[in-house]
Amino acid sequence: MKKGLLSIVVVAVLVVAVVGGASWWFWVLGSRASAQLPAADGPTLYQAIAGANRSVANTSGGPWGLFSIYGVAAQSNYSPNVEGYPSENRTVNACQSQFPGLTLWNGTMPVFSGTLDSGTAPFWQFGYFSNATDQVLLVTNTLGSVQVYPPMSIDGPCSPWYDLGNPESWVKLLDPFLPNSPDIAQAAIGDIGHKIGTSWLDRFSPAVELYTSGPGVFDILGDSGGGAGLIFERCGLSGVTGLQPLLQWGESLRGTNGSFLNGTTNCAFLSHPYFAGYGTYDLEAASTNETTLSGTDLARSAFQVAMVSHNDSVPTSYDGWGLANWMTSWNLTGGSGQHLPPGVPGCRSWVATVNDCIANVSGWYVVILSAAGEWVNSYGALPNGGIGWVEPVTALVSHQQVVLVFPSSWNVGGDSLYVSSTVSTSSVVGAFPL
Repeated sequence: MKKGLLSIVVVAVLVVAVVGGASWWFWVLGSRASAQLPAADGPTLYQAIAGANRSVANTSGGPWGLFSIYGVAAQSNYSPNVEGYPSENRTVNACQSQFPGLTLWNGTMPVFSGTLDSGTAPFWQFGYFSNATDQVLLVTNTLGSVQVYPPMSIDGPCSPWYDLGNPESWVKLLDPFLPNSPDIAQAAIGDIGHKIGTSWLDRFSPAVELYTSGPGVFDILGDSGGGAGLIFERCGLSGVTGLQPLLQWGESLRGTNGSFLNGTTNCAFLSHPYFAGYGTYDLEAASTNETTLSGTDLARSAFQVAMVSHNDSVPTSYDGWGLANWMTSWNLTGGSGQHLPPGVPGCRSWVATVNDCIANVSGWYVVILSAAGEWVNSYGALPNGGIGWVEPVTALVSHQQVVLVFPSSWNVGGDSLYVSSTVSTSSVVGAFPL
């Protein structure tokens, strides 16, 4: 596993079930931790899957069998694409292009304002498989709004499930189907309260609650082996980096015992010397191409998120994981060292092409594009004050593109766009000369 700093402390272990080469954890149902009434925010699993199934029934290429479930209840701004995948840039870039709406690879999730024992989540993502066409169908449910994407080949460029194997075997593992998510959440939190106390959830708030079943997607979280899984963690949240707690709980659908995990994981490449392999993120720029359109100049450069270990000038990886947009600060610096003022971005949401991003006469701004050229995020002065990102949390990964947008009347020859870190736990450097 590439996140070499992962540290899991097992507080109770029975038998670990192994499915598709990946192990996970299961536990028996526990009692309710609190007499407080749960507060909902978003649909339950059964509500979300009902809407998805109705839409899937009208999609050609089936019959479609459900094999993958992810529900996301995040207590502050969160993006799963910061979590880390076995092949970070390939997975994020390919899946962003294949599924351009809000998915596990695109955008910031709706903030969850309910209680963690409610079993509700603002966002659900389901994967279906057709044995007849050997295709995968992705469906999302965001606060009750269902989005069905066109079917994709199982061997296509977007292949996020790292232990998928034969999808039909995962379909069979979901028969019989899971308990509804309120039952899962209340059993898990009851068991957590019995084993380690519910104060864990209060101490580490805000947190992300992930409901999952099926093959693994994220590098450190494993798969559920066909069981009902619940994960509490903090990586991917805005403002959260460094070492963080990780709590995993599961329930077998076939009476298989397993384990309950309570440990820690690192959310990014750490710059602290106490950790082996610590170092620096280096955003390495390709050559810059500049175009002029109706008074707007666009200076575009692809980049790699290289990870450079301490006392080593050669990157240990060109596929850096864990670097979130909010961890970086950007400055356009003139040849004499002065910082030029940023302006409010002219594209503060998805646009069909970066050519739709009009220059701001009062200052420059930055647009991040996917490897395929789709809008991902913009950085500059914010309408309500301050300087930052219009999309709170997205990942920066290799082969994305940075575009500097500025008035064509400016003379930026000899200037450079510099990137640095906003956090003490991770170092970020990079320069994009114009």
